[in-house]
Amino acid sequence: MNKLKLFCSICLFSNMSWGQDLLNENLSAMQSNQDKAAESQVKIDALFDEERAALQSLRITQAESEQLKVYNRQLQSIIENQQAQMSSFKKQIQDIESTQRGIMPLMERMLLGLDQFIALDTPFLLNERKQRVADLRVLLLDANTSVSEKFRRVLEAFQIEIEYGRTIEAYRADNESGQTVDFLRFGRISLYAIDLNGGNPAMWDANKNEWVGLSSSYARDIIEGLRIARKQASPQLLNLAMPALGDK
Repeated sequence: MNKLKLFCSICLFSNMSWGQDLLNENLSAMQSNQDKAAESQVKIDALFDEERAALQSLRITQAESEQLKVYNRQLQSIIENQQAQMSSFKKQIQDIESTQRGIMPLMERMLLGLDQFIALDTPFLLNERKQRVADLRVLLLDANTSVSEKFRRVLEAFQIEIEYGRTIEAYRADNESGQTVDFLRFGRISLYAIDLNGGNPAMWDANKNEWVGLSSSYARDIIEGLRIARKQASPQLLNLAMPALGDK
């Protein structure tokens, strides 16, 4: 009888020990599952935040893209008009020798129109562009230069102005206050200026016909844009203020 009790006690103890091990294993498995679930939730939250940020960036980019499309359509009309004028001018000089008396007044009108265009355009490289027109006016009076060469040079000046609308450029010059600053030009869409020490970022507002100050938060992107224009950095998306589109 005593042996039977002892055997039963041993069996009961073994069952309790086995049950405790099983319980510990289950608790360990539950804890592991909870840890994995927590890790998964952290990853899901991170992915959600990334997706939300990407969506916000996409919306901003789409809005800027639509704004640029409107401006590009306006600019394309200007370019097409200029190209049409150039085609008309080329046609008028097919018989250059017989139309010399009419060509000279025509070139003078072309230079007058170009000078007025520069005065109304975004004020980039003003000294260089105005000097080009002044040099051409002197050239028109040069008796040693043929009429065809004079006309070629005038057309070349028009072509240079057209190309400005298709390029990005960084250059250093004095601003209206006589201070040397860096300028960043994106075609004729926008023009920025920043001090040589990276301060006082500004943007040309064509509607107000004046420079407007920008938040210092734009300084970094303007500086990066200068590096891109100078081929010191690879092209990338920049966060820059855009001038409002509309009539002046």
